[in-house]
Amino acid sequence: MPELQLIEHHPQRVLEAFRRGEFDQIEIIGQADEKDFFELCLRERLLAALAKEMPTARQKIEVPLWFILAANLSLKLHLENSFYGFERVVRCGGLLSALDPAIATKHLDPKTKAWVLSCQGFNHKNHYARATPCDQDALRKALKDVPAQQWLDWFNGPVQKVFQQYGFFDPAGVFIGDASYLFVPDNPAYEGSELLWFDEHNHPINYEELSPQERKRAHLERCYKWVSLLHLRGECYVYAGAALINGKRHECPVLYQLVEQFVAVVGQGVMKQLILDRGFIDGERISHCKRDLGVEVLIPLKKNMDIWHDAWALGQTQPWQLIAQPAPSPPPAPAQRPEAVARREAKRQQTLAAQKAAQPPPPPNEVVVRRELCPIKGFTSWSAATVPIHVLLLRETYADGHQDGWGLMSTGDFQDPLQPKADYGRRTHVEERHRQIKCFYDLSDFHSRTFSAITAQVVMVLLTYTLRQWQLWKRHQEQLAHCGPELIRQGLAIQEQCVVIYHQRAYAQMPLVSFARELAELEAAARAKALAKLRQLEQSLLGPTDLPPPPKRE
Repeated sequence: MPELQLIEHHPQRVLEAFRRGEFDQIEIIGQADEKDFFELCLRERLLAALAKEMPTARQKIEVPLWFILAANLSLKLHLENSFYGFERVVRCGGLLSALDPAIATKHLDPKTKAWVLSCQGFNHKNHYARATPCDQDALRKALKDVPAQQWLDWFNGPVQKVFQQYGFFDPAGVFIGDASYLFVPDNPAYEGSELLWFDEHNHPINYEELSPQERKRAHLERCYKWVSLLHLRGECYVYAGAALINGKRHECPVLYQLVEQFVAVVGQGVMKQLILDRGFIDGERISHCKRDLGVEVLIPLKKNMDIWHDAWALGQTQPWQLIAQPAPSPPPAPAQRPEAVARREAKRQQTLAAQKAAQPPPPPNEVVVRRELCPIKGFTSWSAATVPIHVLLLRETYADGHQDGWGLMSTGDFQDPLQPKADYGRRTHVEERHRQIKCFYDLSDFHSRTFSAITAQVVMVLLTYTLRQWQLWKRHQEQLAHCGPELIRQGLAIQEQCVVIYHQRAYAQMPLVSFARELAELEAAARAKALAKLRQLEQSLLGPTDLPPPPKRE
């Protein structure tokens, strides 16, 4: 076993030696966004775990599956859905910097100062210098040639098992199920797509039932339906299940299949609460989740349900609890705000208050003056459900006297009547994820019309999004979890860039600007020694790396 040498952090001792010109080595370290992402995945062996059961249509695997996965993740991190962009992504991204130099390296040409790629690849079939470790066509075929259902089975099965092993699911166990439409160009060549009518809010409608005025606002779209299962992990998000189906199919049975598959893969107790909207009301399946899967379901009531009428009839005789409305408070002022800024902000707040007072009051039918709730537990009158249902009625009274009510039902026996309302308020998280995934990650920007390639793209985008969230909580950057990809990239662009000085099994670390100052203040002899070391470091960065040939396959 080789002898281990420990290098300890002694900044004062090393800095004093450096000022005398006594040091062993100088190193510049930094953590860039994508390079840090892949270094973390490789160090934690997450890529290998995910690729272990990754589907493939190849009898002979020449490009390792872990690299196929890494290359696709790199494309999605750069918001690139076309495989023709692979060379550009490799050239400007951080994937190669995180890989073994025996596969590929990226260095600066000492004359042109341009990035030069040196790629050995994974076989001996190329007669010319490689621009990338593998060809973009190999990536395209690796996804397109696998049937769509295999991609979904992989994401909903082995991937979720890996997520569980790496602690992606927290003890609270809150999950949200939902469905959304993915619009594509009106081209029937998109396999499995469907033409449907939508209103101005992109909600599906029955065109035959619309009035002439409503028909003017309707539009026809070719689409798929995307059903998803989202886990709320503190401030971060994990996609725990996905399905891509024809736009005409109903999402209800598909969602409950995802729930059952997830519990079968990771076991009971991981998913504790499932929050759904009205489109997933199904008494038999809700009872199955509670009775057989150990999952509590929270879902709104429909006004045409018998349990709705029974609950409101009982509500006439039950006491109602007033929901206290917290007074709006101004945002907290930053600490140590300059006096001039504080005066300017106070004047701005006065102006806003005067403008608000000058505005006419809203009509009475829009002003809520009272909010109340009434919990009613133990309903067994819903014939479709075989477990007790607990209902929370909510009522709002307006200034003109009219009232508006809605209700939530849950298979869980809540103690705090405010809790179901607060829990259901978290359902907006999934709608925001839909917006980010479709708008910022270009989920529906499909460059292929083959259903297998379309499904693979959906899976890779969801996987990339979830792994990016994993990177955030591993780096204690959860505050970025709600942001879009550009803001996340900016927040992680340079986590740290500094100079490390080594001396006699000890080291000191300082910002780049501090090192420049220390270097300028050195005595002549010490500065000469430091400059010699820096020239060696510069040469190692600018010079190409001699790569060994890839191992021959037997």
